[in-house]
Amino acid sequence: MANNFRHRYFDPEPAMIPVESATVIEIGDFVVLSGDYAAPAGSLADAGDAAANREAAADAFVGIAMSASAVGETEDIRVGTSGVWELNQKSAAAIHFGDPVGIYASADACEDQTCVEDATSPIGVCWKAKLSTSDPSVLVKILPSKINTLNA
Repeated sequence: MANNFRHRYFDPEPAMIPVESATVIEIGDFVVLSGDYAAPAGSLADAGDAAANREAAADAFVGIAMSASAVGETEDIRVGTSGVWELNQKSAAAIHFGDPVGIYASADACEDQTCVEDATSPIGVCWKAKLSTSDPSVLVKILPSKINTLNA
């Protein structure tokens, strides 16, 4: 869902990140760094398969877009780098508190606003157990590895 403000709890610790003029970013997109610029996760080059695409996105993940950028705009965008966000799962599966969550990827590319339970390439953890399988939304505390690596 495009331009959906997803922040729910805690300080999002926003960062201002530059965007290249040809890049389109919508509010709610997973934001990765491509060089020194913000880009949506779906714009990353195909890494070969779904697992490799999820790993590439997790490695470059910096947060979730809190502002948008249209083609031709070059102003920095606001990116939430912390806090709890309401994300959409690829399928409405149950997910438990503390379970790792990653960016959904197919064999070709990542999706800009869809997540899955993912212990291999997480970008955060489930912040509220979701036992209903009728609702695809899940609360996730994001933990961007790109900016949280000092103690690794």
